[in-house]
Amino acid sequence: MQVYKTIRPGKVLYDTDGCVVQAHGGSILYHNGKFYFYGENKEGITGTATGERCKNWTNGVKVYSSDDLYNWKDEGIIAISSREGTVFYPENITDRPHILYNEKTGLFVMWAKCSKVPPDELKYCVYAVAVSKDITKPFRVVAELDKYHAGDFDLVKDGGKAYIIFENPHDSMFCVTLNDDYTDFTDEMSIHIPKPFPPFTREAPAFFKRGGRKFLLTSGTTGYFPNETVLYEITDFHGEWRELGKPCVNDVNKNSFACQFSSVFRHPFIKDLYIALGDRWLRDLPANMPDINAIYERMFDKTKEPLPDGFTTTALSDENTSEATYVWLPVRFSDDGTPYICWETEWRVNPTGESGEKD
Repeated sequence: MQVYKTIRPGKVLYDTDGCVVQAHGGSILYHNGKFYFYGENKEGITGTATGERCKNWTNGVKVYSSDDLYNWKDEGIIAISSREGTVFYPENITDRPHILYNEKTGLFVMWAKCSKVPPDELKYCVYAVAVSKDITKPFRVVAELDKYHAGDFDLVKDGGKAYIIFENPHDSMFCVTLNDDYTDFTDEMSIHIPKPFPPFTREAPAFFKRGGRKFLLTSGTTGYFPNETVLYEITDFHGEWRELGKPCVNDVNKNSFACQFSSVFRHPFIKDLYIALGDRWLRDLPANMPDINAIYERMFDKTKEPLPDGFTTTALSDENTSEATYVWLPVRFSDDGTPYICWETEWRVNPTGESGEKD
């Protein structure tokens, strides 16, 4: 068994049984002295990221536990269905689960973006909501919410309330206050960051808070191809959101260190330790990679010259996303409190709150 003493962004991560960790589009939750890392289980999927649609997009949601954030024990699959036509069925799309613990009900509440394999996945995605008394035990579906087109999202607890922040696909970001049980929307909704079309539309929101300031990492919309992260500051969930710029420092390829961030984890007792969790969906980008933003702009902007007949992004990359690796990097803060992210090849979690490069 391999025992880790550092975090190694972009390297294959193995669990305590020696198997590749499968928790893509994932997040970390701390509860009762344990860290839990959960996400999309892509074991045994068929198809590739950019080619033919996968027969199995995911094989449920998997969770791992850890005492140190380095070494992860497989606790099993916590959300999957064997019934065709239901959410969490492997041939459907299940994306980017997020879990909150509700102190009032004593339940863990999972939301996931799900589709039932329709002709147009954007129009038929719903939010599946499921609950469990134990984060390592199977979750029970309690709702399928289709009030909004379900896009990439994050769940937030702040000031005694819970919120969902999500991409209204290819349009803008929505913020909706949740009910007291965290299982449904309320009528309190606001629209933010309107953009005309991909690649400019923002997705993959990742919320975090430091002191009284609230921040959001966001990705452009270029499929599994990485792009530049843009940071926003949220003055009020249903009020002003202000763009702060691009937080990745010395990101020479302008692609967020070849990953897409999906969440930010704040350590519960180490001061100022925030970890941006990302996926390197495409491990080996072509050396002659063209401008992917320009390609996506031509795909969606009707005023631009169209792409050549028969052009497909499959020609650029043909990787299986079950082989994606994880990019976990510390979020630092400048003197004025603005977050930024630097690349580190290998680093440790230090009790001082500072990340430390390996000796």
